[in-house]
Amino acid sequence: MVSLAEGFGFNTNLLETNILNLAVVLPLVFSLGKDTFTKTLDLRLEKILGSLRSADDRFKQAQLQLDEAKAGLALAGKKVIDIESEKSKTIEALHLEEAKQYEALYKRYDVLEKETIRLAQEKLVASIRQTLITDAFAAALIGLRACMTVERDYDYTNAKIAQLSMLPGDRKPRVYIGCS
Repeated sequence: MVSLAEGFGFNTNLLETNILNLAVVLPLVFSLGKDTFTKTLDLRLEKILGSLRSADDRFKQAQLQLDEAKAGLALAGKKVIDIESEKSKTIEALHLEEAKQYEALYKRYDVLEKETIRLAQEKLVASIRQTLITDAFAAALIGLRACMTVERDYDYTNAKIAQLSMLPGDRKPRVYIGCS
């Protein structure tokens, strides 16, 4: 250790030196750095509070968006229920309409079937009638040819000529050729 009488020197005792240094430096640091340190802490505090406020604002915005999303989800759920209800009503209405169309189609086909049967019957009756008329004419011609003589042919031809030469309004004589 260096004595004080010798003047200025170094103190090599660490405990004494640190305490002396701290005794001198700390009041100096507190007096000079107090304002700077306080301002730094205040700025840091403001930044932290600003971050907290910002986080709180974002939380409130997120909460509002969540509430809106929940309301939208509830509305969408209600719309889904309405659509399901409408779907079942629409399907039921379509089934009823389809049943009505099938019934109308069935009635139409029934009418067409009856009309087709009626037309087929009329065609058959006309065919049978035509066959009967053709057979009757053939039989009549055979009968006429069997009993036709030269005199009867002459009388028939003269009667037809007389009919053609008559004036309109005159009574036409009837021509009858029969076999006796």
